Amino acid sequence: MAKQTKRAIARSSSRAPRRAATAKRAKRSVPKAATSKAKAARRIPHYRQTTDFTCGPSSVLMSMRALDPRAPFDRASELQLWREATSVFSGPSGGHGGCGPVALALALGRRGFTAEVHVNHRDVFLGERTRSAERKEVMRVLQEQDLAEAKRRGIPVHYGTLSQKALEARFREGLIPIVLVSTHFIHGDHVAHWVVVTGFDDENVYVNDPWVALDKGKTPKDMTDFPVPRQAFDGMTCYGKQRERACVLVGR
Repeated sequence: MAKQTKRAIARSSSRAPRRAATAKRAKRSVPKAATSKAKAARRIPHYRQTTDFTCGPSSVLMSMRALDPRAPFDRASELQLWREATSVFSGPSGGHGGCGPVALALALGRRGFTAEVHVNHRDVFLGERTRSAERKEVMRVLQEQDLAEAKRRGIPVHYGTLSQKALEARFREGLIPIVLVSTHFIHGDHVAHWVVVTGFDDENVYVNDPWVALDKGKTPKDMTDFPVPRQAFDGMTCYGKQRERACVLVGR
């Protein structure tokens, strides 16, 4: 028995270095992609906004068409959504109104979609966009009406910042995020803007941007699944001195 035990120990110890070497080779041979998180992506058709002020409605059209191929995808629908959801004066001089997150969520709810709002403050959304106290008061009244209707319809409105990690998790669950951004990263100026998130991978967040700079030779294809580095995305998805953040999660 003693001789057999010694032989067994010797055989076992002689195999150990070979096992370790094999394990090291196996570890080195694992492809990098196998150790990274699988890409999450969804085919979301691009819609080019036809005015300077309908990025929100255009983003809504994209999210609805991705969830329902029968959903409208035309200019009349774009402008009708804008008429329903306008709650923001665009620019210091007033201009044509933009759309707030709760108003966009209400428009989605009226069309049979689910919507969930995340905004990082309770003040007037994009209230700094106008220097007029009278115009800001108009925005406040409209926002209060939208919030009251959202409550009646059971549309959740959450106050706080939705992290990039949480945003990706909700996307993987099947929801489509429409997010507020500053256009500086993509277009070089500082304008409040809505885009649609279309995917995530280790390096980038991908978006459909409804603004297509035709005068600069851009096409809708250029603004489809546009890659934004993850670090840049966090900076891009806040606007103005108040660093406002907002997101509408769209489902069916």
